[in-house]
Amino acid sequence: MALYRRKNSSAYWYDFTVDGKRYRGSTETSKITQARAYESSLISKAKESGSEAVRPVRAPVLRDHAIRFLDWVTASKLEPNSKRYYEYGWKLITATPLAGMQISRITPDDAEAVRFHRTVEKDGVTTTIECSAQYTNQALRTLKRMLSKAMEWKLITSVPKIKLSKAYGRDTLIDPATERTLLEGLEAPVNHGRTQRLREQIRDFLVIAQDTGMRPKEILRMRIEHIDWDNRRIWNPHGKTAKSRRFVPMSQRMKDVLEARCGNQKDGWVFPSDRSKTGHLNSIAVGFRALRERVGVSNKIVPYSARHTYGSFTMEATGNIFAVADSMGHVDVQSMKPYQHPRLEPLREVIDRRNEANSSRHILRHTGEKQP
Repeated sequence: MALYRRKNSSAYWYDFTVDGKRYRGSTETSKITQARAYESSLISKAKESGSEAVRPVRAPVLRDHAIRFLDWVTASKLEPNSKRYYEYGWKLITATPLAGMQISRITPDDAEAVRFHRTVEKDGVTTTIECSAQYTNQALRTLKRMLSKAMEWKLITSVPKIKLSKAYGRDTLIDPATERTLLEGLEAPVNHGRTQRLREQIRDFLVIAQDTGMRPKEILRMRIEHIDWDNRRIWNPHGKTAKSRRFVPMSQRMKDVLEARCGNQKDGWVFPSDRSKTGHLNSIAVGFRALRERVGVSNKIVPYSARHTYGSFTMEATGNIFAVADSMGHVDVQSMKPYQHPRLEPLREVIDRRNEANSSRHILRHTGEKQP
């Protein structure tokens, strides 16, 4: 059972499923009690064998379903960034064949075959380009959420398992040599004051990301009053889930960085910005890209790589999947699979020991000596 209001309509609409068949329509009333009573009577009629009082309707096409989905996004308690994420994700989908497909017929193969495009403006010229893996995944995540809501609203009976594209930065590690190269590049002297401040911001961001595994936006929204200096931990109040709102550990290196950055201040943004409406820095992507090009680091390394590095290292070093998942704000431990990168060296050592033992036995057999 579900009552809802459509855009530009004062009446309530019903939407329910009986014996696998979906029914929807207008209750023709704006009073919730009357609408519920009307819906209940229709459900009773639909359950009657052979009743023609209410006719089932087929699942809508994705474009029509998007109207209700976007209304839900607007009215939901999602964070503003999440709302914008889904709105732009749908914008990417609208120009593809998926928008005209019936939602019950969309398959993983359909999603995988689609190529998403977006418009960009440079030097006053607007062009259309194929989406990168990150934008493609934004569209695919939006599609998955739309289909999940469709199942929740009883429009479909199952959600297809749609795979995301492989995106560099979420599976690329920052090894010690690369980290040293980046940090040394940030220490290079510069005479321009704003450039110097930008480099300090990137340096501090990189240290925090490497040592806590926090998401980039979580780091840039850190506040001084959320730092627990005595217990060396930081409270992160942001996130879509309760798991995202968590304490993260503070290494000694990170503590030194934060003490230098915060000074004697007791509250305020850790990364303030006079140019931002939010009052804090919103991105370091441009500066990080310039640094990467200047020091000759692979373009596969992006700010998010630091989070993946933290997850991979702490998983290997501790083996405590639950502690690492909690520190990174993951709800499901299945989300930790991308961070499991077992080192090959222990395997090589085992094979070498076996081969050495087999070689020793082979030599003993040929010399006639007794094996121990």
